[in-house]
Amino acid sequence: MYLPTHERPQRRRRRLIWLLMILAYASTGLVYLREWYPHLFPFDSRETTEAANELSSQQYLANGDAALQAGNMTAALQAYQEAVAADPNNAVAYARWAKLLALSDREEEALVRAERGVALAPENPEVVAVYAMVLDWNGRYEEAVEQALRAIELDPAYAPAYAFLAEAYADSGRLNRALDVVEEAMTIDPQNVDVLRNAGYVYEALGEYQQAVQYYRRAAEIRPLSYLYLSLGRNYRAMQQYDEAVAAFQKAAEVDPQNARPLDELGWTFYMRQEYELAVQTFEEAIATDPRYPRTYVHLGTLYYVQRNYEAAIEYLEQAVSLGISSEDVFYMLGLAYAFTDRCDEAKPWLERALQLNPESEPAQAGLSYCDQP
Repeated sequence: MYLPTHERPQRRRRRLIWLLMILAYASTGLVYLREWYPHLFPFDSRETTEAANELSSQQYLANGDAALQAGNMTAALQAYQEAVAADPNNAVAYARWAKLLALSDREEEALVRAERGVALAPENPEVVAVYAMVLDWNGRYEEAVEQALRAIELDPAYAPAYAFLAEAYADSGRLNRALDVVEEAMTIDPQNVDVLRNAGYVYEALGEYQQAVQYYRRAAEIRPLSYLYLSLGRNYRAMQQYDEAVAAFQKAAEVDPQNARPLDELGWTFYMRQEYELAVQTFEEAIATDPRYPRTYVHLGTLYYVQRNYEAAIEYLEQAVSLGISSEDVFYMLGLAYAFTDRCDEAKPWLERALQLNPESEPAQAGLSYCDQP
């Protein structure tokens, strides 16, 4: 039967209305079914999304651990940061990120991350132990001891907590106590990298550099991390074994090529051997690797100061200050560099800043006396 065309839209509208009503009832039914019979919906989209985020964070954490095992601290740092971005409640990721930040001379930033981690998981021994380490690296030794002891209470078999406690004792001048604690850590886990590193550190603090080298070397054999090679090189340099120091710093640069510190330490070793041209070349390479690493500017400025190239010294030392360096020697070198170029008006503020840090600073006092001469 043929229907007039003006009846067709009405029928389509009625069908559409019925379809929308059916969909509405179906949706309501699904809500009640999910509420009362959740076993019928094992793949809830909300849970799936949360699980995917958690898996992503754990994968980033695993990637960081793998990068660290290979010795690449820069890649590990990035992975731990990504783990936190994927799951802002991942306390372990915060802790491991904080530890590497401290080992990369970013102590203040490390403290922010460590505090966040311990706020999220105050009963996790790894998180609390790392917090202790970061407190120590920020010069808060008594708090570091307190937190390390708390980590040991949480897990008496967690060897890194003893290692970080020993480090805090060493930094606060309690070397005999540090030695006792690190030996206790060695009995718990003699192959742990943190334990071996801090055993080396305690012996280094005692001035027993050869013994320190043995522990640092054992740690680097387990995990070829740049900071372990840096510690090796530092101790070789203290023993004036410069060839061995150079090899260690070169190895640190090899395993972590995006890190400026190994090149900076290498340049400083060349400086100590009075190989100034090679030192300058290496310092410039370090700056090219990371233009915001402040110690290289200090070292390059110091080299130029010693060579009496005061204009260049001023340029690099002021750059170091702009990047956060605040030390007596940098301030008085800047003041003296200005004074020796007949700019005492610019020299005096730097010399006074040095005296604020150390009222007995002889170079700063001498600089002011020089400027006050008629």
